[in-house]
Amino acid sequence: MKRTLLTLFYVATIATSATANVKMPSLFTDGMVLQQKTSAPVWGFADPGERITVSTTWDNKTATTEAAADGTWKAKVETPSFGGPYALIVKGKNTVYINNVMIGEVWLASGQSNMEMPMGGWDDAPVMNGPADIAASLNNDIRVFMVQRATSFKEEGDLEGAWKHASPENTPLFGATCYYFARKLNAELGIPVGIINTSWGGTPVESWIPMEYIKNVPEYAQLAKDIDASIPTMEQRTKWLLAKPVVQYKPSDTPELGDSECQAAGFNDSKWPIMNIPCLWESTSMRAFDGVVWFRKTIKIAPAMEGKDLVISLGPIDDIDQTYFNGELIGSVNYYSTDRVYTVPAAKVKAGKAVIAVRVYDSGGGGGIYGDPKKLKYYTAGNEKAAVSLAGQWKFLPIAEYTNNRLYKFDIASQEYFKRPVTAANLSEMTATCLYNAMVAPIAQYAIAGAIWYQGEANVERAEEYSRTFPLMIKAWREKWGQGDFPFYYVQIAPWNYGNGKSEEIREAQRLSLSVKNSGMASTIDIGDNTNIHPANKVEVGNRLALWAFKNVYGKDVVCSGPLFKSQEIKGDAIYLSFDYADGLNAKGGTLKDFEIAGKDGKYYPATAVIVAPNVGTQRVASADEANVGTRRVASADEVNVGTRRVASAEGAKVKVSSDKVPAPVSVRYLWKNCVDQVTLYNGANLPASSFQSTRCW
Repeated sequence: MKRTLLTLFYVATIATSATANVKMPSLFTDGMVLQQKTSAPVWGFADPGERITVSTTWDNKTATTEAAADGTWKAKVETPSFGGPYALIVKGKNTVYINNVMIGEVWLASGQSNMEMPMGGWDDAPVMNGPADIAASLNNDIRVFMVQRATSFKEEGDLEGAWKHASPENTPLFGATCYYFARKLNAELGIPVGIINTSWGGTPVESWIPMEYIKNVPEYAQLAKDIDASIPTMEQRTKWLLAKPVVQYKPSDTPELGDSECQAAGFNDSKWPIMNIPCLWESTSMRAFDGVVWFRKTIKIAPAMEGKDLVISLGPIDDIDQTYFNGELIGSVNYYSTDRVYTVPAAKVKAGKAVIAVRVYDSGGGGGIYGDPKKLKYYTAGNEKAAVSLAGQWKFLPIAEYTNNRLYKFDIASQEYFKRPVTAANLSEMTATCLYNAMVAPIAQYAIAGAIWYQGEANVERAEEYSRTFPLMIKAWREKWGQGDFPFYYVQIAPWNYGNGKSEEIREAQRLSLSVKNSGMASTIDIGDNTNIHPANKVEVGNRLALWAFKNVYGKDVVCSGPLFKSQEIKGDAIYLSFDYADGLNAKGGTLKDFEIAGKDGKYYPATAVIVAPNVGTQRVASADEANVGTRRVASADEVNVGTRRVASAEGAKVKVSSDKVPAPVSVRYLWKNCVDQVTLYNGANLPASSFQSTRCW
């Protein structure tokens, strides 16, 4: 779930006080898309009391307002049916022209890495058909605003980002799921589509929930108090950091910090603190930190090792490392999950003390030398059985911090990093409220048609909590937007080998969240990848989300979901399951698999599952040629003949589940595991049934 992107926590508070000139938020810039047929809020910053007019070229009307005491102002403009390009003219003491404005459908997209994952893919996760779709993506009517990563302890007034239209140059950076969603809407509706994508890989749902809501969740009550207490200290820390030298460098390069002394064998690190390795430094007293950290360890080269190739194994390092042996570079890797295994040439291996120094640069998420302690070792080539462990105490020193797209350099001699103001709460993308404050609050007035969401992987070990916090987030966003219960459609996470994580329980929490009004869920149970948490088939994810919008927002006659468990009926030694969206219920491949059944003891056994058509009693049958052709008894059969035409399975088909080992069943579950090899239960629209448990799993 870790992704190495070039943004980090947001420490600079956007000024909303006296500016002398009207200033517009980054959302209100050239190329923007406004929601059609609504009263769309337009806002910005100016001097307190300054008179502001907002004029629109589509109707040549003007809205007038006045800046409040804090310098903020807001007006509303009436938008027509889709079209453009138009312009917005905002006038106060100065005039701001916003050109190339399209009117269409605006959707908010958010979540973690599967929503963030760009069309260009990642090294370990390509997007299916990505290169071809990028090459053919030129479309001025599809526009995406990618919100830059940021965190804050308090709600911010603006954020970083820019509107870009779909093109071979821009599309590679668009989130794939939201791009395919937009492409489907645009193709079917013929309307401009704007997507605001505010996502951050590896982040939990609580990071996206406003303070006034999360503080009432018992698990976060104390943290909420700590965050409130941290705001003044964070302001001090921001001023402290901004006073440090800024190092200019290309994001793709390793920054030059004049720190080569730290790699030398004879460097005096006696006053450096100690960290037990392996670990991610976020789990230590460093807490949330992104930037450059040196690690040093003195080892002993036995006489028997002298003059032989020496293998240095460090396991994975997050993100980029430069590893030195006695001051000489022996290797460097620019990927967070790759094991580092370097070889010191025999001529450089001398008996006695030696120093391994590792310079680690982390640009987001976890950082450090982490992984299995058994991977940290050194040994002569071909003699791994005699390896000496490198796990344990290492000296360390942070020398530069990366924040708000800038790298601030610390003094090495004075160990300046340890003089920073320390907050009670940890400012991190993993901290409750901190992403909402910086990446959602500045958007929360913008007129939208609805929202799409792809997240849950980071909460797999807390499903019961997720069943409370995810619906809470939806409620909070809707209330913050003030647009009523706008459509909220989300992706049910795909199977993957989570180890101890129980993704089936998160999928169940997501399924149960369909009780939230005007929500919808796109299952990915059949298009996941057991070996990759970032499935490649993002086009189908986007299309399945679009089905919900077509059905419930745009009035199209489509099936928007696969079968969803509705209820169960126990009859003797079998359980009969009913489903919503069950028209044309069928077993792909001919046989239903991965059903389990349990009795009162809660022990589940593999079960036999078959689809049975309903016994619907006396039914009046109509045909194209006759209004009524009499009555007939319809038996529990998959198909019945009606005159000269054949009628497929009647609505209301059920799944009968039983096992000889469970004579008195009480519960059934389906695809209840992390990894899924085969999905068999579908409806007539070829959409898969979600995994489920017929009784609550917590």
